[in-house]
Amino acid sequence: MARRLFVAVVLFSLGFSSLASATDIVSTAKDSNSRFTYVFPFSNVPVTYSRDHLNYPATDVSGCYAHVLAPTSGVVFDVTKKDLWDEKLDLDGTRGGLTITIHGDDNVRYYFAHLGRIKVKHGDVVAPGQWIGVMGSSGNARITKCHTHLGISRICPRDGTNVLQGEIWPWRFLDAWRKGINKSPVKAKNRVIKEDPTACEDSARQD
Repeated sequence: MARRLFVAVVLFSLGFSSLASATDIVSTAKDSNSRFTYVFPFSNVPVTYSRDHLNYPATDVSGCYAHVLAPTSGVVFDVTKKDLWDEKLDLDGTRGGLTITIHGDDNVRYYFAHLGRIKVKHGDVVAPGQWIGVMGSSGNARITKCHTHLGISRICPRDGTNVLQGEIWPWRFLDAWRKGINKSPVKAKNRVIKEDPTACEDSARQD
């Protein structure tokens, strides 16, 4: 009787241990799927950045020739490798000069403009902190100063300029990333979508 009881306890313990291990694995997998790594996307040269921007949320980062890095993992969705900006025409779609658009694995879009050099191509998979370009003076930055425009937004079916250039103030995330704090813009992006659900379509019509 005592032996049978001992065996039952052992089997129960083993079963519970296996269940706990399986639960831990599922929990870990779930956590890893819901977490993304973020890094401060500028290096090599000290940079400063604004806490305001014209009439829409974005940040201009200054620090000529700084390395521009992928802020999180994702895919390079679009790259503009030729500076087509003409000061006389000053067309919206060309003001950014050399640009890189990353669709993050967090379903957030990261747009870098006025680059001087591009080190990635369309379709490249990038990791957090990967070197993607160099700060420069392309586009209308030719008549202002060397800087990189950073816009964070939802991902649209088309790159409508009004959304692409920025929907979320980036400086609070830059502040956190610079300190090593893994702050995600996902909630801010979702809040903007809730407040203005048709922004993608509206922007596409205006382009």
